[in-house]
Amino acid sequence: MTMRLLHTYILYALSALLLNAQEMREWNITLLKQQNLGTWAVPAGNYSGITYLGGNEFAVVSDSEATDGFFTLTLQIDPITGSVLQAGRSAIKGAGLGNRDAEDIAYNPSTKTLFVVGEKDQKILGYNIDGTLTGRQVTVPQSLSSEAIYPNYGFESLAYSPAGDLLWTVTEHTLRADGRPSDATNAEGCKLRLQSFDGTTLKPVAQYAYITDTPTAHKLADHYAFGVSALTAMEDGSLLVLEREFYVAEKQVGSYVRNKIYRVIPALATPLSDQQSLSTLTHDQFMRKALVADFTTKLGVSGLTLANYEGMCLGPKLADGSQTLILISDSQNNYGNKLFHLKDYVKVIKIKE
Repeated sequence: MTMRLLHTYILYALSALLLNAQEMREWNITLLKQQNLGTWAVPAGNYSGITYLGGNEFAVVSDSEATDGFFTLTLQIDPITGSVLQAGRSAIKGAGLGNRDAEDIAYNPSTKTLFVVGEKDQKILGYNIDGTLTGRQVTVPQSLSSEAIYPNYGFESLAYSPAGDLLWTVTEHTLRADGRPSDATNAEGCKLRLQSFDGTTLKPVAQYAYITDTPTAHKLADHYAFGVSALTAMEDGSLLVLEREFYVAEKQVGSYVRNKIYRVIPALATPLSDQQSLSTLTHDQFMRKALVADFTTKLGVSGLTLANYEGMCLGPKLADGSQTLILISDSQNNYGNKLFHLKDYVKVIKIKE
């Protein structure tokens, strides 16, 4: 073994030991009350992804716009409490492409470019900060192509990690080759492939096996969506995974969305071959995950908090050093009626290590 390889191995081993120690240490988590973007006259949308640009600025995508692209969302966040004090949104920035069912967006601060993932075509395209295309596209492996997914269960999330210069994505639900879909009647977790890409070459790097919890619903729904809806990369290279279960009752009342945020550490997991079916793995061969937050929004007689959170990213750090985590919900353009309609919410979670 050369001195250079030995040095690299030692650094990797020390990094893994440090991450393993961090995994065992619990974070202090504070969930703030969700806030309606309509309070500040932010236009209704189908907000499905969010990424932090710095300062008070974020970029968001809406999956039902006429064209592909993104908006700039301004959130003035109280540096003490973490609450949103003011919000505003720009017009869409795009290059004239048709709707690709944009589900998430990620920002690379070193190149000042963004990537938008489309569920319709399973493509990840690069954008400049002004909305023009960079001409670059992530090389998606055949195992995650549009032919490999169940309908409407493709890419739902995207995150950029400066630690290692990696882009991360995962399908919302199990691939055809990896098993049957999970729903409220079969009580199976989604077996997923967490995929990384080199942030410079945009080529695939590694896949990791991830499994969600089993559904909490145990009866047929009028509408049901289950799986991973967002990813966020932490400064240390670990990832936050948002597992979302959206249950719509037949008469609407009793509908709920359960959100669980887990932390995983890819550096401590074993990569897998994209040719290996996840249906053959035992439970201990999937990534270890640690619960960070668990909350439910509801549509009930006594409460109307229902919110379908589809976007998640880091925000600014607060005065006490806490890291903010920003979630945004998809109201389906304020879907509903005069008595009740969905709202576009943002929710801030404070993380104190």
